[in-house]
Amino acid sequence: MDTQTIRQFFDQRASRWDETCHHDPHRLAAVAALAQLCPGDRVLDIACGTGILIPELLLYHPSHILGIDFSNEMIRAAKKKIHDDRVELKAMDLFELEETGFDVATIYSAYPHFPDKEKTARKLAAVLRPGGRFLIAHSESRHTINGRHHQGAQAVSIPLRPVEEEAAIWKKWFDLDILADSREFYLISGLLRES
Repeated sequence: MDTQTIRQFFDQRASRWDETCHHDPHRLAAVAALAQLCPGDRVLDIACGTGILIPELLLYHPSHILGIDFSNEMIRAAKKKIHDDRVELKAMDLFELEETGFDVATIYSAYPHFPDKEKTARKLAAVLRPGGRFLIAHSESRHTINGRHHQGAQAVSIPLRPVEEEAAIWKKWFDLDILADSREFYLISGLLRES
């Protein structure tokens, strides 16, 4: 699984993404609430796609949201929908990001597309401020997500493991306080340990 293959997969689907991928609005609201934003926070929305989570995050009055996705076409679609001075959208790979000091970092509905989980955790530890929160969230069950990816996206995704197994990677840098592996949600969240 390489970056170029993943980029092409999402570029080809971006124009119809919002028509083909349904996100329950109540579950989106729950995910945004679990990010625990405070007014004035700086937020990094990683693999933001067409920006599906951003309107919910804006309800918590962040000072700035940086939405990044390495699919140019996903970012193009997001820019057509989102018109808010607090939001900046960039087509880029997370591992090219040099900006740091974010209060919150989210990966919504995209975690299986990160092949190196430890590298991802280390990068989030580098871009967050001490005490900053990361949130990995899916508004569906692990079994639903893995089944969908097995049917059409196995070339660009890695199956989700039980949440306790995935969480073990993140415990190296973060104090975890939310783990869910239910019929409605798959969540891992915690705070960057103070050094």
